[in-house]
Amino acid sequence: MVRGMTIERSWADRENLNKNELAKLEKDGLEILNELDRLAGMKYEDIEAFDIERMKWAGIYAQRPKDGHFLVRIKLTSGELTADQADVIAGISRDFGEDSVQITIRQCIQIHNLTLPDIPEVFARMKAAGLTSVEGCGDVPRNVLGNPLMGVDPEERVDTQPIVRETVRRLVGNPEYSNLPRKFKISISSNPHDCGFARINDVAFVPAEKEKDGVMEQGFHMFVGGGLSSDPKLAKKTGFFLHPDQVAPAAEAVAAVFREYGYREKRNHCRLKFLVEDWGIRKIEEAIEQITGPVERGGRTVSGSWNRGCFFGIHQQKQDGLCFAGVHIPAGAMGPEDLEEFARLARKYGSGRLRTTNSQNLILIDIPEQRAAELKNELIFQKYPLHPEAFSGYCSSCTGDQYCNFAPIETKKRLQSIVEQLDERFPGLRMPVRVNLTGCVHSCAHPQLADFGLTGGRRKINGASKDVFRLTIGGALGPGGAFGTTLKGWLPADAASDAIGDMTQYYLDYRKQGERFFRFAEREGTGVFQEILDRYTQAEVNA
Repeated sequence: MVRGMTIERSWADRENLNKNELAKLEKDGLEILNELDRLAGMKYEDIEAFDIERMKWAGIYAQRPKDGHFLVRIKLTSGELTADQADVIAGISRDFGEDSVQITIRQCIQIHNLTLPDIPEVFARMKAAGLTSVEGCGDVPRNVLGNPLMGVDPEERVDTQPIVRETVRRLVGNPEYSNLPRKFKISISSNPHDCGFARINDVAFVPAEKEKDGVMEQGFHMFVGGGLSSDPKLAKKTGFFLHPDQVAPAAEAVAAVFREYGYREKRNHCRLKFLVEDWGIRKIEEAIEQITGPVERGGRTVSGSWNRGCFFGIHQQKQDGLCFAGVHIPAGAMGPEDLEEFARLARKYGSGRLRTTNSQNLILIDIPEQRAAELKNELIFQKYPLHPEAFSGYCSSCTGDQYCNFAPIETKKRLQSIVEQLDERFPGLRMPVRVNLTGCVHSCAHPQLADFGLTGGRRKINGASKDVFRLTIGGALGPGGAFGTTLKGWLPADAASDAIGDMTQYYLDYRKQGERFFRFAEREGTGVFQEILDRYTQAEVNA
């Protein structure tokens, strides 16, 4: 439900507002929801440019090439999905989306190749199924990221289901927060393994505990100002200790601070991370408390090793006698018939509930323990494994040039080829190695957080234009985690698996027992990895 539109825009008189800001002052993005039927009857080339931009507020995004085809981004709050909803999504994909279903890195589902005349029927089907794409894109609060096992996770300190739902209720479709300086990303998780990727979000809440009168209270610590792209920054920790019922109001307060004080001049300098960097954490805290009132402080963050957002295999839930099954979806992409099959299995073996993950995978929940062995024998798991290989199971990619207007290269097929070659070179490797491939500097596939992060481009080598990568190594979240280091030179794309394979072999030869790659790279330094990379960059240049 979209609320009334009469909202004071305190920044309206600022000098040097960028063109997007001027257009948003003229007409709020949410107003496009009342105009979709009109736009559906128009030719693409006749639609005003900023109405195309405002369609993002409806979760509709012009895809590449800009010829009247769009994607719709269906928001699944922390990955919540029912079997009935999955069937509706599959039907939309089959009828309008050329059989393409993609799980995104923020737990959404995207359907591509829609045309404007499709939109009324697509939205009617989504509404009937309790699905929404409202504010799937645009300068708004995006999908609330979190623990895909919320409510069933044996390791969660607090069930975050009511928290994320209250956060969505306060923010989504609310014109008080529909005109932010840029996108606003929220993460809420009470799992200690940072499955919500807290420190790359604008505001994030992680599990914390604090002793009071001999009793250990469970709550949250809050981070603000994270983000990637070409100027990545890790979110900074506030001093607050928040009780569960304070999380949604705190998230709303951060959105309000961002709205009132965030930068609106240079478009590439408008994310919250730049305000936090300039103000410092103490001033940010003061601005938040002017809205919320005084907030308790202290406590201890509860954290363990980073799980990369992956939950593969069959494991016990916190409910006695029930299990969940984590499934690998290569590149996060499947056909509608596969999504329908997962929906059938969710009904047959469980309660009809599924979850999407920010590692672009899928989880079936509420499976009775006595039926787990039967579930494993289903044929779908030959295509989508419960226990994937060390490379192919832990990789991520963006959409690439098939649909994205920014990426100069293809990503999904390329990444699958790279990781399959690496799995073949290192059969039986038990230590996961994370390879992320992103098509451009916007970092949608998180190359800064991978063991090996590939950022695509095009360069002339020996007179011919070729696909190439910048290679970043040693990124991770969790305790001791940091952004990876980008090596010098452009790696020819067809040499990527060989170069990463050589670096992996060096790691396996010289690591300490149980040492993860990011720790090894930190201890070893980048010198030897640069030498390995140079073999491939120099060989190509001198060929």
